Amino acid sequence: MCSTHGERLARLTKAIDDLASDGLAGLPPETWVERVAGIWSLVEGIDPEIARRRTLYTGPES
Repeated sequence: MCSTHGERLARLTKAIDDLASDGLAGLPPETWVERVAGIWSLVEGIDPEIARRRTLYTGPES
C-alpha cells in the first residue's frame, strides 16, 4: 500500500528534525552521509521530478 503525500511529508520532516537534533558534533561523517542520502530518498519519493533532475548533476567522478 502506498503512503499518502502527507505521510511522506511527515516522514521527511521527522528525518530532517532528527538529523538536526543530533547535531554535527554528535555524528561521524559516514552517518551524516547515510542520513542525508536517506533524506534525499524521501524527497525523491515525494517529487519524482527531483530524482530525474538530480541525475543531471551527477558528474563523472560519481
